[in-house]
Amino acid sequence: MRRKATTQRSARGGGTLRLSGGVAVLLLGTALAAAGCGREGGALRSAGEGAGRPTPVPPVEYEVQTVPVRRGAIVQRIEAPGSLLARRESKIGTEVQGRIDRVFVDEGDRVEAGAALFQIDPEPYQMALRQAQAAADHARAERHQVEVDLARARELQKQQIVSKQELDKLETALAVARASERQAAEQVALAQHKLDRTLVRAPYAGFVVARLEDEGTTALVQPQTVVLVLQESGELEARATIPESRLALVRVGDPALIHVQGLPAPIQTEVSAVSDAIDPATRTYTARMLVPNAEGLLKAGVFAEIEILPQSKRDALLVPRKALRSEDGQAHVLTVKDGVATPVAVTLGSISEDEAEILQGLRVDMPVIVGDAAEHLAPGMKVRVAAAPARGPEPAAPGAAP
Repeated sequence: MRRKATTQRSARGGGTLRLSGGVAVLLLGTALAAAGCGREGGALRSAGEGAGRPTPVPPVEYEVQTVPVRRGAIVQRIEAPGSLLARRESKIGTEVQGRIDRVFVDEGDRVEAGAALFQIDPEPYQMALRQAQAAADHARAERHQVEVDLARARELQKQQIVSKQELDKLETALAVARASERQAAEQVALAQHKLDRTLVRAPYAGFVVARLEDEGTTALVQPQTVVLVLQESGELEARATIPESRLALVRVGDPALIHVQGLPAPIQTEVSAVSDAIDPATRTYTARMLVPNAEGLLKAGVFAEIEILPQSKRDALLVPRKALRSEDGQAHVLTVKDGVATPVAVTLGSISEDEAEILQGLRVDMPVIVGDAAEHLAPGMKVRVAAAPARGPEPAAPGAAP
């Protein structure tokens, strides 16, 4: 019985130690919390002063980096989709009606300027030319005879054998004969022209993109029968669609790069023309560039990425592009004012890969926040500007004494 009672007391004593240990842990945690509050809030207040009130926590300051607004030159790259198109495309028909005797080219052929494309049966026009030449010979002979008669009449009139009235008739007849001769000569020229037009030639160097008729077809003039479709190949035209917002940037003479899939390098050219009208449906306008194609590697109709490099603006007000942020469609930057991140609305001009031109809102040497803070920092937050990294010593000039 005595041993059992001892065991019970020992058990009760062990429970008291665990309780005492828990109290000690709680007291230790309280003491550490009090000490932490003392470090966070400064010296502990005296007894009775501010009892029951939480100690205020000072606002957090975020360290940011800034750069000053500066003046300099900026070049903006304008990227736009476009296509390479033939400068000229012609639907080749005939000026004279007749049966197509021969077609000399086929679809896909490359032809030089003046090359024969197709032939209209020339025989009817050769016959018409011979008739016109015969009529011209007749008119020439009649004119000659009237001239002889008139010369004889003038000699006889001196002898008063021929009257003045008969002489006047011969002079009138000579004028008519000369006019008939000229008319016959024009008929010969017209017949020769029609005969020449039976052989249709290429008006310029290009590719035959379509052959629509074959030998044996009767080609008409009205409505004209289109036999071939020809596209100019020696020089294509790139057409880029530029947004209306870039209206004042693109000028004739600006350098341009044409990127075509499959070519190892972009094609260098320049803007040759800028449209004066805005498309009301797309709010865009067109810029055109000539693209050399002497080797015929490019095909009309291919898609191209067009990069235009407008002439650089000098003495522009510049900020890093990463300093920009957009809020409700308005561009802003963050500057530091009295230790607070303060937003400033700005009006943008040209924008390059690294910098942006500021037209309104900033002045030279104003500090703007850059880096991640420029994008994620909320306006009104307390900030501290980080010290600029120390620059290393300037390198000694060659030959200077150590």
